[in-house]
Amino acid sequence: MAYVKRAKIGACLPDNVNTDLIFPARYLVLFKPEEIRTHLFEDINPSLAKDLENRAVIGGANFGCGSAREQGLSALKYAGVQLVIAKSFSRAFFRNGFNNAVPLFIADCPEPIEEIASVGDEVEADFESGLLRNITTGRDFQCSPTSIFLVSLLKEGGIWNYCQNHKDEMNGGTDE
Repeated sequence: MAYVKRAKIGACLPDNVNTDLIFPARYLVLFKPEEIRTHLFEDINPSLAKDLENRAVIGGANFGCGSAREQGLSALKYAGVQLVIAKSFSRAFFRNGFNNAVPLFIADCPEPIEEIASVGDEVEADFESGLLRNITTGRDFQCSPTSIFLVSLLKEGGIWNYCQNHKDEMNGGTDE
């Protein structure tokens, strides 16, 4: 079964959105999802987080740069963001996203991010084929497919669930 995410764009962000812009470091003392979600992108737009539930975020190059801490990903998840599309992601942010089952789609097609989608457009990302479709405009963009392993992490709800579901295989068939 293919892994496809569909959502309306709730925010269009520039290049180099770092982890402090995603979730400000001054809130690292918070642990409750309902508190964390309210501070998502607070330093970009204090009211943005409430508009992102069941929405997608689109960004430019190097999304998630900065520290490798996972609170930014938690904030995206707790705010109900369904999909993050960017020209590229920082390496640590990208892998942590899949470990935490946050769908991060690399829009490495030749078109600039501004041509792909705008706030309010509905998009559909097929992770396995790499096809990014703007439902609103009717345009398709061919991007690189996501690896089978990373798609399986999304399908199974992150690295913890994946390991639990495959522990017999990882232990060589034993239950030790």
